[in-house]
Amino acid sequence: MMKDIFGFRIKKSILSTLNCNTRTHIFHNFSSMSKVLIFFSYEDWKEIEPIVQDLEKEGKEVILWTILPRKQKEIQGGLPRFVRAITPKEISRIRGLSPSIVEEFKSLKYDTLFDFTTDEDNLVLCLLACNSAEFCIGIKEIEYKIYDFIVLKDENINLLETYEQIKIYQSKIL
Repeated sequence: MMKDIFGFRIKKSILSTLNCNTRTHIFHNFSSMSKVLIFFSYEDWKEIEPIVQDLEKEGKEVILWTILPRKQKEIQGGLPRFVRAITPKEISRIRGLSPSIVEEFKSLKYDTLFDFTTDEDNLVLCLLACNSAEFCIGIKEIEYKIYDFIVLKDENINLLETYEQIKIYQSKIL
């Protein structure tokens, strides 16, 4: 019952935030992206790392955010310090993300957002709903109109291959 109430409140919050979001939508091809924010699932870090390296090699500044699960498996080598990892202590079971997390997120400056999360997480959706990216890219369908561009991740390919598909599409667009 408590989970249902929490889920309802989160969904209501997401819809309200989306309705108030006044972000400017501008289609960016790959070369026009300069500062990229990536959301990813904690357990996918090893797949995200080469994506970050490629973006940096291409001259893009990269910001990384993830949410640590309550019971997490240790990632070999751990996450680098530059990854903003939201801890379970920063999440309330009743109210969701702390206001300081939302304010920190809203203060970020970036032109493109990649949502590479592989599972649906309402807390990530709360942040995606208030994102300020001119161009927002996702890899899965969700019930909210958040993404400007979607390349559906096939379950038989990894995140790097999905990123390469996005990069090819974005590079061919003028």
